Parts: sequence; C-alpha cells; structure tokens
Amino acid sequence: MNTAEALIRLLEQDGIKHIFGHPGEQILPFYKALKDSSIEHILTRHEQGAVHAADAYARSSGNYGLCISTAGPGAMNLVMGVATAFKDSVPLLIITGDNDYSRKDEDIFQNSPINDVFENITVASFHPSSAKSAIFNLIESLIMLHKCPKGPVHINLSKDVLMGEVNLNDLSLEKWIDSSKTPIFEGLSSDLDCFNEKISNLDDFYELVNIFDGHFNYFDEKLVFIDDFSKNVMANVDNSINLAIDKLKSSRKPLIVVGNGIVWGKAIEKLNAIVSKTWVPIATTFHSKGVISEDDKLNLGIVGLRGTSIANYAYENSDCILVLGARLSERTIAACDFNAVKDKIIHVNIDEGCLKGNINICMDASDLLDLLLDDLESKEYRDKDFILYQDWINEIYSNYEPLIVDGIAESEENCIPLRPPYAINKIVNAFKGCYFLSDAGTHTTWTTLLSSNDKFGKLLFSGGFGPMGYGLPASIGVAIAHPDSQVVVICGDGDIQMVIQELATIREYDLNVKVFIINNSQLGIIRQWEETVYGMDKYQIDLANPDFAKLAEAYGINSMKVESREDLELAIDKSFDSNHAFLVDVYVCEENIPLPK
Repeated sequence: MNTAEALIRLLEQDGIKHIFGHPGEQILPFYKALKDSSIEHILTRHEQGAVHAADAYARSSGNYGLCISTAGPGAMNLVMGVATAFKDSVPLLIITGDNDYSRKDEDIFQNSPINDVFENITVASFHPSSAKSAIFNLIESLIMLHKCPKGPVHINLSKDVLMGEVNLNDLSLEKWIDSSKTPIFEGLSSDLDCFNEKISNLDDFYELVNIFDGHFNYFDEKLVFIDDFSKNVMANVDNSINLAIDKLKSSRKPLIVVGNGIVWGKAIEKLNAIVSKTWVPIATTFHSKGVISEDDKLNLGIVGLRGTSIANYAYENSDCILVLGARLSERTIAACDFNAVKDKIIHVNIDEGCLKGNINICMDASDLLDLLLDDLESKEYRDKDFILYQDWINEIYSNYEPLIVDGIAESEENCIPLRPPYAINKIVNAFKGCYFLSDAGTHTTWTTLLSSNDKFGKLLFSGGFGPMGYGLPASIGVAIAHPDSQVVVICGDGDIQMVIQELATIREYDLNVKVFIINNSQLGIIRQWEETVYGMDKYQIDLANPDFAKLAEAYGINSMKVESREDLELAIDKSFDSNHAFLVDVYVCEENIPLPK
C-alpha cells in the first residue's frame, strides 16, 4: 500500500468517522485513499469553514476533530481556524498537502512555508520526508491528541511522500495508543545499540524516528512497551499532589474552577461525582459552561469578565481555589486582583506553560480527580464526619445579584425594528436544550448572558480568538456530530457574510441548522467602541446588506424575514417545526451591549 492508504487505515482504526475539507492537486493521493474508506468526507465551500466545522465537532463531542486541505492557498486558508482552535486549546488534527518534498526549497507553483506558519499556531507541526516518517508522525500526533490534548496538531504531507510505498499490513494502532504503554525499540543491530534505551517523552521518541529514518528495517516488528510517557512528569509532583489534597481537605471555603480540560480528559462524570459527594461549589470558564447543569445550585456560573455575582464572590472570598483544566486567562481572573488570590490557587493543567498557582501540578485534571475520588472512598475519610459546605454556600448566595438585561421584557413597547436582546431572548427560550452557536459581535454578549446550559457543549463560540465567521461553519460540525439534534446559530449580519457560502454545505448535507441573523446593518460593536472609547463619529461600520432571506432561498434553504414581534413568533414556530435548515433574517435596531461592571 502507499502512504496515503496506510494513513487512512490508521485513522479508521482510531475510530474517525468524519473529515472536513476541500480537495486540491497536492492532496489528491490522500483523497483517492479516502474515497474507498469508511470515513465520510464533508465538503465545505472554503477551508476556513472546514477547520471551524472540525473545531465545533470536537468541542461538542469531546473528541478531536479532523480537517484537510491542499497546499499553498488551501493551507493558508486554514490559518484563521487553526489559530482559533490553538487559542482555545481545542484538539484538532490538521492535514495539509504539499508539493514534492524533494522540491520543498524551490520557487515553484503554490510552494509556501506551510510549517513555518503552522508551527506558531499548533502544538506540533510535522513535515515528514518519507513514508515511514509520515506513519510515525501520525501515530505521534494521535498519541498527543488522546493523551495530551493541548490543541491542534499539524502534519504537512508532500505529494511524493503520500505516494511512497510502505509495508504495514500488520500495523495495529491499538498497541501504540494505550493508556499505560509506550513503544520503544529493542533488538537493534549492534551499530544502533546505543539507542536501545527507554524513551521518557515524545521529543525523545520523535528524535529517534528522525535518526533512524531510512533504517526502519532494523526494528520493524521489534516493539516492546514500557511505562506510559504521554504524561508530563514534574519533579516532586507527588509532593505537590499531597500538599494540594491536604490544603483542599483543610479548606472551609473551597471553590473548584473548571476549564475545558475536564472535557478533553473525559472527566465530566468524575467532576459530578466529586461535587455530589462533597458539596464543593464550582465556577466555570466560558468554554466549560454546562459541565454541571447550570440549574444545579452548586454550579455558580461563569467566573471573571461577565461572570455571575456569586461566582465572582466565591472566587474572591474562597480560602482554596482548585483550578482544573483551565488556562486562567485574563478574562477568567478579571473578578479581582489576581495577586490577592494567587496564594489560594492549586492549578492543575496538562500544559505546564500555563500554570499560575501557588501549588502547580502538571497532569491531566482527570487523574487528579481519580486521586480525590480514591481519597473520598478511603476508610480514614469515611470515619470522619462528612463535611458539607452549607454555611459557605449560604454565604455565597447571600451575595447573589440577579442578572438584569435591559430590553427583554414583554411589557415593553412593540419596538420596530426589534431590540436585539428581546429577539435573542425569545430565540434562546424557544430552543432551550438545543445546541447553540454564536459568532463575534454584539449578539454574542446577549446570547451568553441569556443562555443557560444543562450540559457541556450546548453553547459554543470562540472566546479566546473571537474571529468573525465562526458560527455558521461551526454549526456544520455540531450537526454532523449530533445528527438527531437541532442546532441553532445566532449570528450577525457582518460575520455571516465572511462565510455565507457554507449555506451550500448545510443544504447539501440536509443539516438541521436554524440560522438567526441579528441584522442591524452595521458592525455594531465596532461602532460602540468608536463612540464610547475613542469619542469619534461612526466610521466604516455601516453595511449595505443583501436580502438574506432571498439569498437563503437561492441556496435552497427555507427562510423568513422578521420585522415585528408577530413575525418573530411565526418564524420561531416555523423553524422549530422544520427538520431541515431554516434561515431567519431578524431586523433589529442599533443598541449598545451592556459593558462589564
């Protein structure tokens, strides 16, 4: 078989069901192998759409997403989406095609420094020089995505490498990706004996692969296994863990701050078990909304910028903050001066580079939860009086301030055009329990403030990078991952026009996606900054929009234009009752978003 066929075989073994992409000349050997596989290819109309779709597929399913493009302009069109996933630590496998490896330094058609670009927005970027290197790069990438999911991993596959022959008839991915095992090479010929030793991390493994590229005949079929190396081991990590557990046990006002590392670590059920056994309250980042139902009293909501009053109170007044799988971005720590709470923080993250606490533990948050659960089951713990933090929870809720969003009340005048928060509140309430996607703009603030999630993944948007054009293609990924669910996109008239061609993809695959355009004929948030921050008259923000309803009809999607409350009610009913795509163009007035206090 050739390299492309071997790679597809490995992806099938890993359980991949869908790939989002757009073909091109240099990646066609991969597409030829893909054509006869069990993996379904979702053809988006732009490479940016492919990567956003893969991103949301991952966020909503908890598994890594996969997207593919060709060389040069195809690869560069992925950059926006890859940077988005990197900023939000979303595990993706990015595959690009390229010109022949032997001509990588020549000035030929569509040659570009793909890896030089991608190495800055991925966890790792590979450019294998041979068939064997490509196989090992894929295996290494899958190990990283399964065992250390920090963000996107990229493999750039030259056309001649894809067409190279490789004998891997007996290759099984299962023996490589195993939670407690790792490959090393043994029984090498005498001139290679100096490398016959344990490999302690992925860098050592990849260095070995590079050294022996072209010499794999020495150790084909000579794999043995040693202790797991996919976890990042820190000096004195056991002491830090014991110190952290002791600190948490002695706390009387504990708080758990949860990031989406809980999701990638497949640890949502473990977190729920900890909370139900201890009654320790939690707060979430933007990207972990709904890991515990937001109807649960122990879920205080989002902490930080635009956080709830009780989550921010608990963060500032707790005596111990256990941070699990969160980066502690500037938005998350905005509740108060970080220096005032740093000494209280136990920070657990698989990415050593983001640790900011007083006690830092570089490990999978899921593994720490296992230790906590074991401790809760110990005889020593069972013999103690069970500690419930009811007094602490009562104190937190005594500082509750209800969220008041102006403009959503039914008693208000029937404003024409509609007020944006009124329209969005109606949509959110009508589709409660469905998957929601938002984009970048004023509508994102109201959607976030007005939505409540009963499980993770029910509200998705890019919080770290915030590109315009995320929502519509992302809805494709969610609809593919959850084919029996309704998917709702709330977007603006500015951002949808950056990716509006993906309506064709939604129609082609007959996806159950409802698109609500909050149409104020302007770049609303930019206007607000111009006026309130820079004291200038509005400039270059007015949009001469098309008739979005007619445009949707041209794509074969049912639609409706909304200009009144009655129109909105009818449009919601029609779209809700439809099992197919539906677009609603909601005309709204100019209105500023509420700024954080």
